Formats: sequence, structure tokens, C-alpha cells
Amino acid sequence: MCKTLLFGVLLVFPFFLHAQEITDIEKLLQDNDVEASEGYYEDIVATLLNLAAHPININSAPFDSLKMLFFLSDTQIDNLLEFREKHGAFMHPNEVLLVTGIGTRDWENIKPFIRIGAYTPGATRFPRLHHEILARVKTTRPKQAGYKRYSRDAFVYEKDYLTKKRNRFQGPPVSTLLKYKTNAGTRWQGGITLENDAGENYFTKNQKTGFDFLSAHLYFTPGKVVQKICIGDYKIQWGQGLIAWGGFSSGKSSAALGNEKSGNGIMPYFSTDENRFLRGGALSLQPSRDLTTEIFISYKKTDGNLLATDTLSPEAVQTATLHETGYHRNTLELEKKHTLKEFTTGLSTRFNHRYFRAGIQILHYNFSPALAIGKAAYQQYNDPGRHRTLVSIDYKTGVRHFFLFGETARSNNGSWATIDGLRYTGFLPVALCILYRRYDKRFRSHYNSGFAEYSNTSNEEGVYVGVESTPFRNLKLNAYYDYFRFFAPRYQASLPGNGNEFAGELTYSHSRWECNFRFKHEGKPEDYKAEKLISVTRVKQEYRLQFIYTFPRHFKLQSRATHARYTKQEKKESGFLVYQDFAYTSLKENFKAQFRFAYFDTDGYNARVYAYEHNVLYGYSFPAYQDRGIRSYVNINWKPNRNITLYLKTGITYYPDKTLISSSLSRVDDNKLFDLTFQIRIKI
Repeated sequence: MCKTLLFGVLLVFPFFLHAQEITDIEKLLQDNDVEASEGYYEDIVATLLNLAAHPININSAPFDSLKMLFFLSDTQIDNLLEFREKHGAFMHPNEVLLVTGIGTRDWENIKPFIRIGAYTPGATRFPRLHHEILARVKTTRPKQAGYKRYSRDAFVYEKDYLTKKRNRFQGPPVSTLLKYKTNAGTRWQGGITLENDAGENYFTKNQKTGFDFLSAHLYFTPGKVVQKICIGDYKIQWGQGLIAWGGFSSGKSSAALGNEKSGNGIMPYFSTDENRFLRGGALSLQPSRDLTTEIFISYKKTDGNLLATDTLSPEAVQTATLHETGYHRNTLELEKKHTLKEFTTGLSTRFNHRYFRAGIQILHYNFSPALAIGKAAYQQYNDPGRHRTLVSIDYKTGVRHFFLFGETARSNNGSWATIDGLRYTGFLPVALCILYRRYDKRFRSHYNSGFAEYSNTSNEEGVYVGVESTPFRNLKLNAYYDYFRFFAPRYQASLPGNGNEFAGELTYSHSRWECNFRFKHEGKPEDYKAEKLISVTRVKQEYRLQFIYTFPRHFKLQSRATHARYTKQEKKESGFLVYQDFAYTSLKENFKAQFRFAYFDTDGYNARVYAYEHNVLYGYSFPAYQDRGIRSYVNINWKPNRNITLYLKTGITYYPDKTLISSSLSRVDDNKLFDLTFQIRIKI
């Protein structure tokens, strides 16, 4: 039935096309390897959709605004600003191609999000209201073990039956998402997000709003003295992310010179991540042209696992551990829902001059009950989250072709963290960036996301060097080397140690085709148990070759081959992934279809290979291919009229050597997995 449905869709849909240009955000992100986690990926898509509706004026936008164009490196932005200052305003967007280091592909990437000259839409006194409704359902088959029903007669002991009953998923094997957004020009916007993961129930005592997760916000930008007002759910982006940063965070990637952060301060929250956001009120003021002040206060309940009270201590103290999966499918997971109280407040003041920018930030948060430190060696410096106060100072400045940026932070426990960078953009077709970071082992912030090897921005020192070169118009080289060391134990590394990472990418672009080669080497210290516990270097290498060809009649082929190698003492694993993508875009650009056939074969999990998959709008699919199997999917995007867009993705993964997939509650007693996602988007 599914095959017949897909065949019919592919045959019938092209006959009902209407003229309407569609900006394919997902395609741009995947073609440019903009990597992010599931929640941050959704944040990027929302940002770019907003830019598509309200493009950036490249004749007046500063560096921080142009950073929202994720497809340009810091060097390319520097060159654009220098070109604008030297030659004056751009008269036509195509003149961006005259900027050093910006090629045809870069221009195609940013074209939907930029403009020149005055912008009148939305500037009326009573702008028109625009609405957007998005609904999605997703399911997989066969069912996982967590959905299986058990009879009391199948168990000898009552306790075994009760354990199975407590573990059983209470909801249907379907995940659902419902989003509503509204805006009036660029001044007003609001939104509501309702989401349930597969296995979560509806309209129970634990889901009083009907869905498991509810997020809402109102966002107003009046201008003049009061710049921003946000009520509901929001995020904060300050400095270089040492104490507070929500949303997408740039790190080590194929864009070797994209490491400088440019925060937007207070921003509304769009994502379905149930942890990384603030809830309450936030205000941004600009009492003078060069001075900006932001203040916020947040209170929300967070998931946690309450631990047994320590009766041996002089005071009976209740502690908890964070539960950040966002799953509330069975009784055990529901018991962890909203057991912690999280209070956060902060203040930021920034001075913005043409040649120098500086800011000071203060952040305070408190968890009740306190978070448990943990008994493992790598957990000894964990943050209990009790009355934590952090202060940071950040700066940015530039002299001729040199640009300096950084941030230094201090916690009330006496620990420090600092990151400082130097970027050079000269006349030669080579640009450089040097980044130094040092984060104390006791430095912690629950809300940070600084540039680091690990996500907690702690217990690390490192030097990063990135190079970007365009020796010829169609040839581009990106490479970086990062050396890092740890002061204390980390996960899977009981002893302090050091490591390094190197990656290089060479891209050649022609009028209709592009060839790309990438190599990545990563070595990290890890524990190894022999006669005694020692520290060894775990090495993982990846080679990737990609070829893209675009046909004149809106067809596109993308071929990729990836080989991975893993080494840890005498243990060695390897694996590879090859896939072929076929993409079609109609002449009117209101119908798109992608098909993939992939074959993978790895020795195990350590040699797994990751690859993006095309998906529905806001959808995130970045699976790890491991063992031996075949993966194939079809992704369709159709806009029957100017107000409605339909999305459909269906795929199958086949493991010929297996009889079951995964384990525990996620176990599937089959060697095939089928997934189906349907989504509708209505704009009024």
C-alpha cells in the first residue's frame, strides 16, 4: 500500500503545480554541512525562514547581523564589510560576487536572505497580521518493545509483572507536533508549540494541556528606547557563550573560520527542546545609540530524578539529577517530570562603538533541590546549581585587517574561564584565525555553550588554528588544527590527558558540478583496562568524497562515499557508507522530491558514519549508520497553492544480518525499520 501511495504521489502531483517560489531551507543547510543538534537545527531553520520574510539590508547590516547568514564565514563577512566601506553601497545584490572570497555558490546560498536599499513592507502603522499553522505526525514500524502489553499470567512473581507494567509506554507509537505563529510586520510576533514524543499520552493528569510539552511566547520590538520585550519562552545569547548562550552555537566544522560568536541578546524560543530555554520575561533597552541594556527573569520546572535523602549528614538534604531526555512515556519517566524548580535572572550592559564593542554580563541561577555531584571520578566537579552567580566581560575590536574578540568569566566559586581569538583577513587569498581557550575544571554554567571540545565548556585548555583560502575562483580550501588538554578526569577518561583534531576540506565548483573531498582526524585520551587502568589515545579518522551534478531541467545528482577508521590499542574497526541522491525541482519551484539509496557496512558502533537526510520543514534527521544494511527514503515537498504546503517523508532501513534491532524498551523484533512522516503547513 505504501509503495502504491508513493508511486501515485510522484506521478500525480506534478500535474497540479502552481507558480510559487519556495526557499528550500533544509536543502541549503544540508548542501552546506551546517551541523547542529535536533533542537538547534530547528532554531536555524526558524531564523532563516524569518530572514527570507525580512531580508537583511547588506548596505547597512553590521557584522553581528550578517552572522545570521550561516553560509558565510567570518572572513567572507569581513571582506564584504571592507568592500562596502571602500566602494560604497551595493547597487544590485549581484555585486556581492565582486567581493573577494564569495563565489557563485555562496551567492546562491545567501540570495534569498539579503536585500539592498530601503525596506518598506511592515513599516505601516497598522501592519497586516500573518498566521502560520504547522501540524506533523510521525511513526515507525514495527512497534518497539516498550509498547508490548503483558498478562499477569505470564509472570511467576507479582513484582516482575508490576515492573513491566511501569516500564510500558502509555501513549500511541506516533509523535505529533502542532505549531502556531503570528506576526505583524517586524514589530510583533507570537507563537505556541505543542509536542508529544512517540509513546507519550494525551490529556492525562501529567499532560494537563493535552500535549506533553507546551511552549508559548509574545515578542515585541517597538524600537527607540525600548528595543525588545519578550514574555513567555525565550533564549539569551551573550558574548562568546561562556555564561549564557541559547540556540545554535558554532563550533568546529568545515567552515574553519566561523568560530566567532555574535549574539543577538534576547530572542524568542521556537524549538521543541524541553530543557534549553528560559521562561518568564525579558526586556532590552537602548537609552543611547551606543549603549544597550538587557535584563531577564525566569522560573520554570525541570525534569529530574529525586535521590534518597542523605540521613547521615547533619541536615537531611534532598538532591536530584537532571533528566534531559524530554521523554515521559512510562511511569518511571513521568515520575521525573517537573520535579526541580529552576530560577534564573541576569543583566547585560553593552557599549557599541564603531571601532570597539564591550559588554559586561551577570547571571544568577538556583536549582531546588540541589543537583547531586555524582560519585564517578569525572563527576567530582559537577555543578550543584545552588545560588550560582557568574560575571563575564566580552570585547570585539579591529585594526585594519586584524580582528580581536573574546570573553572572560568568573564564577562565585572562584573559578575562571576565558576565550580569546585573533582573525586576519588580508589582501592575499588566505585568511587565518587563532583561538585560545582555558576553562577551569570547577567552572560551570548551566546555560553556556562556548567553543570547546565538549559541550559543558569546562575542564579544558586548547589552541585552535583555522585557515581559509581561495587560490582560484572555483577552488576553496578550509582546514583547522585544534590541540586541547584536560585538567581533570572526563567521561571515559579517568586521568588528565591531551588530544588533537585536524580536518581539511577541498572544494572545486564548476558551472553545473561540484567536487568535494574532506579528511578528519581526531585523537582523544580514554581509559584502557589491561593489568591496570591506563590512559591511551583513541583515534578516529574519516575520509569523504562527494560529487554533485545539476542538470539543466531541474534535476540534481549527489554521490557520496565515506570511509571511517577507529583505533584504540589493539582494537580496530572500520566502516564505509556510500549513497546516491536524486533530487527534482519543478520549473515553478513549488514541487520538490528527493530519493536516496544508501549502503553501509561497519564493524560496529565505534566506526559508525553520520549523514544528513532530507526531511520535512523543521524536521531533523542525522542518523548514525552502523553494522551492515541498506537505507532508502523518499522526501516530497508540494505546494498546491500559495497558502498550503504538504510534506511527506517515508523510508526503510534493512539489516540482512540481524533478527532484532536495538535493545531494552527500544528493541524491535525484526530486521527492518519503516518510518513515515506527514506534515502540513498553512500560511494566511
